[in-house]
Amino acid sequence: MSSTIEESVTPRDSLLEVEYAVARREAERRELARDVQAQHDRLHTLRATVLEELTKQRHVVRPRWPSGPKITASLVDEDEWWNKMLGRNKAA
Repeated sequence: MSSTIEESVTPRDSLLEVEYAVARREAERRELARDVQAQHDRLHTLRATVLEELTKQRHVVRPRWPSGPKITASLVDEDEWWNKMLGRNKAA
């Protein structure tokens, strides 16, 4: 016998009372098992939904260079900047 049954059963309890207590505990265990299964099902559904959303997001992202690198006009004249950094004078 498990410790919970041993603790709840006393020598004065009738067989009917013991059977009722065992049946009640089994019913509680079944109810708990149903609750756990329902929670597991909800969790499984939530996980599937999250994975589906992440997969959708992954497909929406475009590649870094969809049609090659974009050549844009530089905000700074690179030759002028390097000359300035290297200490070269334009007049020289």
